[in-house]
Amino acid sequence: MRYVYVLDMNGKPLMPTCRHGKVRRMLKSGQAKAVDTLPFTIQLLKPTKTRILQPVIAGQDPGRTNIGMAAVRSDGTELYRAHIETRNKEIVSLMNDRRSFRQASRRGERLARKRLAKKLHTTAKHLNGRILPGCKEPLAVKDIINTEARFNNRLRPEGWLTPTATQLLRTHLETFRKLSGILPVTEVVLEVNRFAFMQLDDPDMKKRDIDFCRGPLYGTGGVKAAVSLQQDGLCLLCREREIEHYHHIVPRSRRGSNTISNIAGLCGKCHERIHKDQAAAEKLQSKKDGLSKKYGGTSVLNQTIPSLTEELGIRYPGHAHVTNGWSTKEFREKHELEKDHDVDAYCIAASILEDAQPVMQTEPYEIKQFRRHSRALINHQTERTYRYDGKIIAKNRKKRMDQKTDSLEDWVADMTKQYGQGTASRMLSRVTVQKSTRHYNTKGRMMPGAVFIYRGKRFVMTGQLTGGAYYRAYRQDKKNFPAKAVQVVQKNKGLVYVA
Repeated sequence: MRYVYVLDMNGKPLMPTCRHGKVRRMLKSGQAKAVDTLPFTIQLLKPTKTRILQPVIAGQDPGRTNIGMAAVRSDGTELYRAHIETRNKEIVSLMNDRRSFRQASRRGERLARKRLAKKLHTTAKHLNGRILPGCKEPLAVKDIINTEARFNNRLRPEGWLTPTATQLLRTHLETFRKLSGILPVTEVVLEVNRFAFMQLDDPDMKKRDIDFCRGPLYGTGGVKAAVSLQQDGLCLLCREREIEHYHHIVPRSRRGSNTISNIAGLCGKCHERIHKDQAAAEKLQSKKDGLSKKYGGTSVLNQTIPSLTEELGIRYPGHAHVTNGWSTKEFREKHELEKDHDVDAYCIAASILEDAQPVMQTEPYEIKQFRRHSRALINHQTERTYRYDGKIIAKNRKKRMDQKTDSLEDWVADMTKQYGQGTASRMLSRVTVQKSTRHYNTKGRMMPGAVFIYRGKRFVMTGQLTGGAYYRAYRQDKKNFPAKAVQVVQKNKGLVYVA
């Protein structure tokens, strides 16, 4: 069973309904219209007599490849569950491709300037090097004088994220926005893992309107239990005996904080040693620093979490909560629920409720992320091809970057080595050339992720064949859909419901 999500005349979400019969009658009588089929959403065409909204709590299980989303009422009744498959791992390869294209373009520009400098006799071979802004060592001058740097792009602003982390942050925020479009979300809950909670255990974070009373230490028994979990229950100094004491590295008398980063779990013997031996105290400080570094934001997801919590605090001031895996696990095991991304998201949302009784009655939605656009003007470019007696012998006059096959220059050198200069020249005169050609992308073209209707059924496009004459669809193997026989109802919006 799945809910029907309802929007008012202005497109604002109302509470969903399971009264499918009434929905059919409203659609038939013209009181409402269908605005989406997955999830099935209707919009009222007349004003409602009453507008009663219940609290709706949205929970998110963050991840790099798999994200879980869920929404529950204040009594624990599930209203929505979804599993999102992201395309974040593609960003790395796309950035590498962009870098290689950029390097090739700049290399071509440099070679053009070199040729012009030689032609005008303005080379600068007498210079050994040149200091440019942002560089400590002189840069080699290759035939021409390097131009002055227009700006120094080596410095990055505070809070800067890599392109991969930025895309992941936007994806997580988009899932909340997408859910808020069909449900009147009043509270949001985010789970952080044990690698990220140290970044969030910061008094300054309170300024961001994040509820930390149910934050990284909620459900763990307090800061001591969190430290114990971080150290696997063993003394940080000797790593042999169990924790008996919790030591403030910077004493409270010296305004040391009562946070995870300032507390170390020690056995009784090591705790006594710390207070008597300065060398032991310094060793403890070193081990704590190493532990903090180990559990720092090293992964893409951990880089994203601080910015994600800050954004949620801005978008839902006073109604954003942070929980952790302990609370999720405790709730899931208590109610004997299976472990899955969407189920975890439900547990995350319900974990802040008092005495919530799970009522999971809907099937989870499957959402897949597609690339929304490609700004590349050039689809592909065929290389210059050289043939001798109809047989391909080389590609390009000189080797391009990363070219593994022979270039014409290589072929001529090889023929000269085998047959001599005269024979090689005669062979070269018989070589035919096929010029390189560029194939351009069509502006406004249909991108994978578009939704189309074929014979009354909904499909999600994954690609095109024969110049766009046929479509391929998600989970339809190699079945071809004639483009003339389909009706495109929605262009790619990034996150697309596929089931």
